[in-house]
Amino acid sequence: MTDLEAKKLLLSCPGDTIQETIDKIGMSQAELAERLGRSIPKLNELIKGKAPITKETATKLEYVLGISASFWLNLERNYQDELLEIEKMEFLEQCIEWLKAFPISVMKKNGLLPNTNDKPQLVESLLKFFRVASPVQWSSLYTNTAEPQAISVWLRLGEIQADKIQTVEFDKRLIRERFEEIQALCYQKPDYWMELLQQICSECGIALVYTPCISKAPIYGATRWIRNSSKPLIQITDRQKDYNAFWFSFFHELAHILLHNKKDIFIEGLSEINQNDEKEKQADDFAARMLLSEKERNELFRNSNYPVELIMTFSQKYRKNPSILVSQIQREGKAEYNDFRLNKIKIKVEFDKLSI
Repeated sequence: MTDLEAKKLLLSCPGDTIQETIDKIGMSQAELAERLGRSIPKLNELIKGKAPITKETATKLEYVLGISASFWLNLERNYQDELLEIEKMEFLEQCIEWLKAFPISVMKKNGLLPNTNDKPQLVESLLKFFRVASPVQWSSLYTNTAEPQAISVWLRLGEIQADKIQTVEFDKRLIRERFEEIQALCYQKPDYWMELLQQICSECGIALVYTPCISKAPIYGATRWIRNSSKPLIQITDRQKDYNAFWFSFFHELAHILLHNKKDIFIEGLSEINQNDEKEKQADDFAARMLLSEKERNELFRNSNYPVELIMTFSQKYRKNPSILVSQIQREGKAEYNDFRLNKIKIKVEFDKLSI
């Protein structure tokens, strides 16, 4: 027998106690109805648990049966609590199929779900994770992609991370004023550079979060406004684990905040989502300019050979990180991706395990 079956079997409504009481004192339901001032059908509903014991009814039962009103009200409250628990268990049982295709093991590993095989408990935790009342509401929010389960988990993680970041009111002018500081951070790569970038963004009103890549969620980054469109959120993944990819994604998402509407939602890397091509190009162009100006790009790409010494000289001259220069050269087809001497310069970016 399951817990749900046991609860149903043991469930007893307050009407059972009323019936036991009148049986004990030798009173019929018809007489009780008359003494309470209720019709027999109405009393029958009360006995069968189809009608609740109200304060008025509890008081009348105290007068007629000699048992305090508080007893009847507590009995009713406990019954409703048990009834609610049964209905909740039935609902969670009905939702078990919904669990399929979610990265449950990954979520358990990262502490996002309890380490249990109890499926109803996992369903309940998943609903709370997404802050939705049922799989129907989850579906209305997330089922516009090929792998909605994994993608929805990744996006929701970003929102949870953003809730922990204190930001001021968004100031577009201020973030533009700090472009030079951000580019210097990109060039110098000091210790805790990711934390420093987060701090700069938060001081300008932007929540920047780093969400590790999740299997079946092929996303590079995402941008949307949360908290009733009052707080811009930039969410970056470590999918490519590359310094150049990180910064290009950051500047690309930043462009969406600076150039486009609050109601827009941008998720990079999902071909099935119909993104606005013009806005995506604007974001790409902005990111490219932030990494290398047209003058810098032309000077860098006019070479036919790229010894390490040349890259380091260019890096110092224009204050561009060597890792980004190598990636740009390779993307342009000026050097092979398997060039060992150049790859030694490249920086790997990998986020820490999630802590929610």
